[in-house]
Amino acid sequence: MRISINRGKQNKIHILCDDEYLFTVDAEYWYSSPYYGVENIENEEELAAFFEAVGSRCAFIAGLRLLSYRDHSEKELVNKLVQKGHKREYAENACESLKSYGYINDERFAQSLAESLIERRGMSLQGVKTELYHKGISREIADNIVESLDFNSVLRIIDLINTKFSRCLSDEKGMKRMISSLQRLGYKWSDINSALRQIEIETEDFGDV
Repeated sequence: MRISINRGKQNKIHILCDDEYLFTVDAEYWYSSPYYGVENIENEEELAAFFEAVGSRCAFIAGLRLLSYRDHSEKELVNKLVQKGHKREYAENACESLKSYGYINDERFAQSLAESLIERRGMSLQGVKTELYHKGISREIADNIVESLDFNSVLRIIDLINTKFSRCLSDEKGMKRMISSLQRLGYKWSDINSALRQIEIETEDFGDV
């Protein structure tokens, strides 16, 4: 297999094999890599190593680009890279490197996301756990993060009722809609009931919502 390159814009190097495009990497990597100056690779083992090294670097660059927009969990980023066409093995290698440099940190990501879900979306602790699992956070990390949070479900529900759902208190239809919304956020009926009673709202008619 004959290796050649074309210089692209913004420090990019396009790698071709037998005149067919294969990967795009950064110039810093290419000119310092053991493949710089190599024109032919014939050995199957060396060829496989070449594909893995360059493919992983290509995925690394794509991962950095995605992280520049927002933080990701490791699993989430691997899956997103695969969706963008990177081989899973290369995506996993790239994320291992990104993790070693501190660009990926599941504990940091989970802590930030959990606080945001509570403050901005009003989620319950159970709702936060579910969302962390969905984002690829391990059960151990998610459970530890949630357990470390200073959170009182009843007080948080009261706060949401007085702010986000204050307009729902005027009629029965609005009350049922509010209760359904709180349950979708992960709050248990027992906590919702306690919160409503604390602010002196009767709940007998809403137990089946």
